[in-house]
Amino acid sequence: MTFSGPNFIDSLWIFQKSEEFTSLVRCFKGDFMSSFRPIRQWPSRVPYKSDDVLVVFGEVFQRGYVNGLIDEAIKAGMKVIYSTVGRRDNEGNLRSLTDEEIQEKNQSPMINVPLEAGFDLSPSEKGRSPVDQLQGVKMSQWKEASLDWSEVAESEIHGKDSFRERTRTYLAELEKHIPKGANVMFAHTMAGGVPRAKVILPVMNKVFKGHGDRYASSEEFWKSPLGQLCDRSFMEVTANTFHHLIDLSKPLRERLEKEGSKVSYVAFGYHGNEILIQGEYKWQSYSPYLQGFAKLELEAIAQKAWDDGISACVFNAPEILTNSSSIFLGVEVALYPLMAALQKEGGDHPKVKEVISHCEKLIDPKVKFEDLVQITDNYFGSDLIQNKWSDFEAWPQHNGPEQMEMMRNTSNKILDLHLDSKKLMTQSLSEIVFHSCGKIMLREGYQPESAVWWIGHDACAKEFLKTDPTSV
Repeated sequence: MTFSGPNFIDSLWIFQKSEEFTSLVRCFKGDFMSSFRPIRQWPSRVPYKSDDVLVVFGEVFQRGYVNGLIDEAIKAGMKVIYSTVGRRDNEGNLRSLTDEEIQEKNQSPMINVPLEAGFDLSPSEKGRSPVDQLQGVKMSQWKEASLDWSEVAESEIHGKDSFRERTRTYLAELEKHIPKGANVMFAHTMAGGVPRAKVILPVMNKVFKGHGDRYASSEEFWKSPLGQLCDRSFMEVTANTFHHLIDLSKPLRERLEKEGSKVSYVAFGYHGNEILIQGEYKWQSYSPYLQGFAKLELEAIAQKAWDDGISACVFNAPEILTNSSSIFLGVEVALYPLMAALQKEGGDHPKVKEVISHCEKLIDPKVKFEDLVQITDNYFGSDLIQNKWSDFEAWPQHNGPEQMEMMRNTSNKILDLHLDSKKLMTQSLSEIVFHSCGKIMLREGYQPESAVWWIGHDACAKEFLKTDPTSV
């Protein structure tokens, strides 16, 4: 493929979406792209001391993965420094939080520099953002939507430059909050990046939740102009922000290290994980997970930093159910086997009995723990899922109509067993996961032995069983 003339940017982007480019990337990255590294051992003691610092690079909105890390840091006596992505005013301009908004969040100290990433609202030289370009496109027209990719590229540059400038301001302010001699862990929590054009989220809902006549191919969407825009936006928000953080914090990192302090970076990834399927721990992944392409780049960024002698690590965590993950139909199905993992690792341990008893009280009294295990085993152990949608090398995989139908049926079957739709087993199981992940990340992330780790249900169960009881 040749790249020349006025359509260079368009040609380059088409090449990046091609099978040829994918093959080249896998060739250059070699084993890194295919090495599955489930964490089996990690430090039993927290390596951080009182007055060390956890920097949360990204805003904390509700209970999610980062809360487990924050809780563990607070237990260790660490100082937690919070951040914000800012807000948009009525004219669409990015602003810092007001005093009232800061008070409502109750997160202190907070560096009030807006760290919103992405370029979907960034104007091109002609004054049009990607969202502006898609204004007026209706749901029925999404396949015919088109974008001026030269303008999109200009928006990308402006968005990146703006983010890096705000990050410099943020880091200058951060330095004032770090005590002399303190070790510092940066926790990158940036994720997402769905362009805020009105047409995109309804289309994505159809891709992630559609079935039967409402089924939509994720591959068809991903190859469309809307999908290509999402790909670039996910890449900038989910992955490149980690690079910008590591790159721009170099002066601070080097100063702290010269003073004898330890500086490390951790990030939350997703790349499938091991769960208990028919009595064995096996890797599985939610599909379609279109943000996965950006998560692969996140791993590559960590690997590059790690190769350069920087303590950087991506921790690929198991699925939990949060407000942001609710767009993914059936993502919670992979949570239920955690109960079986707890039993496998803990047997008759009182904490295991407590969790299983709590979950059983939320569902039809006629249904027992063993019945739930059978339902998830039938799904994850089926020929369809094992033979076609459990291919680690092909991750992230696109959806298929039969796969979406089976996942939806399994999800609904378990949800229908609940006595109250507002009291789900996934709430307590999600807490076990993010608390366990937080403990593992704080300990292993101090001096990671790999740039990428997978935290499976076995690790979550073992960590849960050897620590203080988690409220369920």
